[in-house]
Amino acid sequence: MNKELENRRFVTLENFSNLWTAEVVKNRLLEEGIHAFILNENINYSFGPTFLEGFRLQVDQSQFLKALNIYKNSLQDL
Repeated sequence: MNKELENRRFVTLENFSNLWTAEVVKNRLLEEGIHAFILNENINYSFGPTFLEGFRLQVDQSQFLKALNIYKNSLQDL
């Protein structure tokens, strides 16, 4: 594994109840060069309301403030 990837730490930017919204935000962050991914994106929708954790959008800890700024200023109202 690449040492740079090995040392990377990710933190949650936001929890989403809707996968589509999480994907839109993730893709916007990726366009800005921010390393982002969604935890739990492969959870089957059949879990329905029992799935409480939501879809956690994770970003590289070193890019958290930049990601938060982009999210708060242009994407939060999705």
